[in-house]
Amino acid sequence: MFPPRPTALICDMDGLLVDSERLERRAWQAAAVEHGIDMSDERFATFVGHPADEGERMLRGYYGAEFDVLAWRESCHRRLRAIMDLEGVPLRPGALEWLAFVAGHGLPIALATSSGPELVRDRLGSHLGTFAAVVTRADVARGKPHPDLYLEAARRLGVPPDECLALEDSPTGARAAIAARMPVVLVPDLVHPTPEVAERVAGIYPSLDAVREAAARAWGSR
Repeated sequence: MFPPRPTALICDMDGLLVDSERLERRAWQAAAVEHGIDMSDERFATFVGHPADEGERMLRGYYGAEFDVLAWRESCHRRLRAIMDLEGVPLRPGALEWLAFVAGHGLPIALATSSGPELVRDRLGSHLGTFAAVVTRADVARGKPHPDLYLEAARRLGVPPDECLALEDSPTGARAAIAARMPVVLVPDLVHPTPEVAERVAGIYPSLDAVREAAARAWGSR
């Protein structure tokens, strides 16, 4: 059963609303060639959902304490910027329809993302007006899988966490929302949920269109 109508909705960004993770994977894999390291699809997937500070710890774990994280970040940023300038960052299928559906039900929507404010502006741009609150990694002490982003989003909305419905694409993000005591709907993108996460979320759907259809049955169409 789809969760009952919440008081508010809190969404992740990368991999859920915007199709940025595939662009980042391309940039990281091109940078890996330059730096002479392995960045397979499987290894890249381990970084999905984690904030930059945790990603830096993981990089040194994979490539050694002397790995030049700053040079790596600069290479990835340069390549990702070139891709974004040429191609833009597409929204995920069904993202606008889902946000419009939620707004039609009169539910406030917040964004809770591990990305920083500059990336949020780059990737959502004119769509930012849809959100009653935007919480980025720069706004909290700890990133996902800690609950800080979701708790801050609920605080800014003025809604108790257990009355918010969280939407995520990654197991790391789902763990953050679960830790905030929110029901979570998962729409996997590049990383599929572990059995432990799958057992704890309210539902797993193949797309935002499928989420919208399930919510329309549970909440009524608008």
